[in-house]
Amino acid sequence: MALRVALHPAGAVLGVVAYLKVRQAQRLVREGKRTQGVVTRLESTQIAPGSDATTTSSRSSGTTVYYPVITWATDDGRAMETRTNIARPKNRTLAVGTRVEVRYDPAAPSRWTLPAEGNGLWWLFTALGGLFMVIGLGFFLGALMHGL
Repeated sequence: MALRVALHPAGAVLGVVAYLKVRQAQRLVREGKRTQGVVTRLESTQIAPGSDATTTSSRSSGTTVYYPVITWATDDGRAMETRTNIARPKNRTLAVGTRVEVRYDPAAPSRWTLPAEGNGLWWLFTALGGLFMVIGLGFFLGALMHGL
């Protein structure tokens, strides 16, 4: 029962965090400064068995995935090296040497996005958060109704 009720706040947190990430990326695409960057290297990581049961499966356990690291400069000449938030298998990630458009906030260049990457994954997390929230709320209301 506790797990069912816990879906409500966990879903709300997941949905809100993902939605805020989508909103930030959309704002940067719309209003951010534009510059060119290049993928200078890939940071690898291995999906550890049992590290997070919600996001890994037995098929992905032990798989090596890669985060593209992008080098770019702000309009005032500050050199930046930033890593994407999403790791992918090597054949599905940006290759070293790939030129990319970067959009960033001049007041805080650490806030940046790659318009070409899109927000599909963040929208998926937003939807899942909403779904978990609705399911958890349903269980909670059902428990209240049966408790009366």
